[in-house]
Amino acid sequence: MPDEVGGWDVLREGDSQALVNLPDKESAIEAARLRLAEEGGGEVVVDESHVHRLDETERGAKLYFVVLLALLAAALIIIAVTGWLASLTLH
Repeated sequence: MPDEVGGWDVLREGDSQALVNLPDKESAIEAARLRLAEEGGGEVVVDESHVHRLDETERGAKLYFVVLLALLAAALIIIAVTGWLASLTLH
């Protein structure tokens, strides 16, 4: 099925986590066929009527990464300002 970010996701039926994300529909269908062959067969179903959304775990990880970068930037600014103030007091 199409992915909300871009490309196409290959999923197992009933599983919310994508096995793989590929740039186009044809690649996703081929990957699904290969996966089914490895697992002993089955049927590839193409669902163009729905879009696969990221789960909240992936969204949360992105949020934590952004917050971590913001904290790192704040720490660097504090270090720079402290060094600048220290240099002013030495003169």
